[in-house]
Amino acid sequence: MTESFRDSSGRKVMSTASANEVGSVGHLLVDAQQRRIVSVVIGHGKKAHLVDWAQLSGFGPDAIMVVDEDALRPPADDRERAATEGNLELVGKRALSERGNELGQIDDVTFDADTGVLEDLLIGDRRVSAGSLLGSGSYAAVLDESQAPSP
Repeated sequence: MTESFRDSSGRKVMSTASANEVGSVGHLLVDAQQRRIVSVVIGHGKKAHLVDWAQLSGFGPDAIMVVDEDALRPPADDRERAATEGNLELVGKRALSERGNELGQIDDVTFDADTGVLEDLLIGDRRVSAGSLLGSGSYAAVLDESQAPSP
């Protein structure tokens, strides 16, 4: 099932063990080399927590299910702290080619809700394969220009 980052933002996160809401999706943390979601950021800022993708028991249209509250963890390093502060969010990020050419802004990202594998980046009215993603940081996402032609 294909999902999008925009549609996932704000979605409830529930514990299957307690049936309690443990928070809501702030955004999704991506490993650009693997081109997949590695963690769900729950909340924003200093009180935000992460849940590793492997700890999800379901990613549905109404809620995201985690095994239990113990699956939530604080950021483990600087990269994860940057993610909880919203600095690594792909949606809204500038898209640059590996040569430094402006490609536009990433408006959304689609992914497989079962595996977390990225499918497409939406840049303006263009749908670009997630296979073009080379890297992502606080300033921009870098794409392979041969797969993500300029507007």
